[in-house]
Amino acid sequence: MLKHTQNTRRSSILRLGGLLATTLLLAACAQKQQPAPVVQPAPEPEPQPVLLISDHHTAGNSDASISFTNGTEQTLQYVMFKTSAFTRGGKPVHSKKSGRRNAWLRVAGPFVPGEQVGNKVWKKVWRHPNLGCFKIEGAELIFADQSVEYHTVDNFALLNQSHMRNAACGGTGIKTAAQ
Repeated sequence: MLKHTQNTRRSSILRLGGLLATTLLLAACAQKQQPAPVVQPAPEPEPQPVLLISDHHTAGNSDASISFTNGTEQTLQYVMFKTSAFTRGGKPVHSKKSGRRNAWLRVAGPFVPGEQVGNKVWKKVWRHPNLGCFKIEGAELIFADQSVEYHTVDNFALLNQSHMRNAACGGTGIKTAAQ
């Protein structure tokens, strides 16, 4: 009988231990924190163009003309366009003043945000009897607070035919609207 009581007691202890272990495991699982749902960050807004070029073209065999709008949120004191000119056959034309490959065309402001500057003309930038086109490669923006930023044409909005003119200028046999 003693043996039977010991076996029953041992069985009860084992069952009780199993129940206790199961209870502890269930309690541990119940307290396990669920991971927070992954929140996708909002996409970055597209940057606004710093300049909106509504027109640019050559005039005669030496002049340049650009119409633009200040697309920044600050007042611009100066804008200096970096340009490259080409003949109708696609050969580079060097600047008349410096003899360099690029000509920098400067216009003085101030230009408040959103202000349109129409048909700004620079005289005698290049001198070539077969001047075909020029492309805008970038611009240095000098703000009223004297801070300076350089932007490539990727940060501009080339409107109307300016995008096509800029993309085609410098190729062989270019025909532009100014010709």
